[in-house]
Amino acid sequence: MSHDDSKALYSEASKYYVENKEIDPLHYDKSMERKEKYGEIWERNKVNINEIIDEFVPNFTAREHNEKIIFIGEDYNVIADMAAGYLRIYDNNAKMYVKLDGTPGKDSETHFKIKKREEM
Repeated sequence: MSHDDSKALYSEASKYYVENKEIDPLHYDKSMERKEKYGEIWERNKVNINEIIDEFVPNFTAREHNEKIIFIGEDYNVIADMAAGYLRIYDNNAKMYVKLDGTPGKDSETHFKIKKREEM
């Protein structure tokens, strides 16, 4: 898949998930609780999902799991929440979430709000 399609892939999956949340209300509700609790922090850490995909998982395969779409790469996975609109970067070798520079971080430093298309 072309890197330019990462945002489109995420947006399409996210839209479908949110419109059909009754399929999985438990995961949707938990996602919304996290958004309510951490949303203000995430808003300060906005990212362009295409740039994150290009940097961390350039040759990805994607799969959906509950309320997440996971872009699977060799060294990293990018895990995007379809309900709350944030992503995290998981280092497969270190087995932990990382900041944008690839170093380990606290929970509040490893969640990034996905920019809307008009913000990119």
